[in-house]
Amino acid sequence: MPVIQLFTIFEGCKCSPFLLIIKPIKMSNKFQIVFSDVDGTLLNKNRELSSATIFQIRKLTQQNIPFVMVSARMPAGMIHLYREVPMNNPAICYNGALILKSIEAGISTANILFSATIGYSMAKSIFSICHKFNLHFSLYSNNQWFASKNDEWRLREENNTKVKATIYSNMEYKISALENDQQHIHKLMVMGESMLIDALHNHLTSQFAGKINIYRSKDTHIEITPARINKATGCLNLLNHLNLKPEQAIAFGDNFNDTEMLQTVTIGVAMGNAPVEVKEKAHMVAQANTDDGVAKTLESIFKFA
Repeated sequence: MPVIQLFTIFEGCKCSPFLLIIKPIKMSNKFQIVFSDVDGTLLNKNRELSSATIFQIRKLTQQNIPFVMVSARMPAGMIHLYREVPMNNPAICYNGALILKSIEAGISTANILFSATIGYSMAKSIFSICHKFNLHFSLYSNNQWFASKNDEWRLREENNTKVKATIYSNMEYKISALENDQQHIHKLMVMGESMLIDALHNHLTSQFAGKINIYRSKDTHIEITPARINKATGCLNLLNHLNLKPEQAIAFGDNFNDTEMLQTVTIGVAMGNAPVEVKEKAHMVAQANTDDGVAKTLESIFKFA
């Protein structure tokens, strides 16, 4: 279904299976916003923004074209990336469950553009099931992260996102406290060995289908967000706020939870490291995140020198 093929696949290429087709793009003036997934898309193998990526995002900023990160991460797990550019654009967090007008303005009523939440009783039920499976359970509320265990899973996630968790072994009590304080729950995450995650995924899917969004982001991770919320709905909500249309947007992604977003905009770009199923649903395929795929594609579309 590609409309414009910027990158094509050459199976015989020894350096990289994704090569840029050099040809002028005459549509760049129609694009007014760029959305991008973070992990596996925007960041390199060290989970950092490369100098080439920062350069291209700065060029967009100079032309008043917002570059918006769309991620399962919490705001605190994204703000250091915004500051590296630097830019103070909106952020779509928790796979679309929380949208901030400004990443720097924090969690305030005036700064929250959109918020979808998981019910407190639902969160308690899921925690109870995870506890029986002896799995790590994390809860995200606004810009806070609460973890049920001080274990290797918490440590890995802290290293990946550069955010510290608060440990609460009595998670049911914490959920009740959040309810009493009217603090919303935006995401739950469960981590553990793949066989246990297999069993949990089957259990949750059979019991809560249609009531929550259950996404297996890794063999060892399950992420849970409110029903009918995904990255595409997040992009559409922000586009509506900015009086823009999907036809004016570009999006980058590498995983299954990016597919709706890639199909919603005019040009959805799958990364070279994306699964085949994701590439098939995109309009273009870029080089891998480890080869500055986002930066090279932006340079080609907008022809930044």
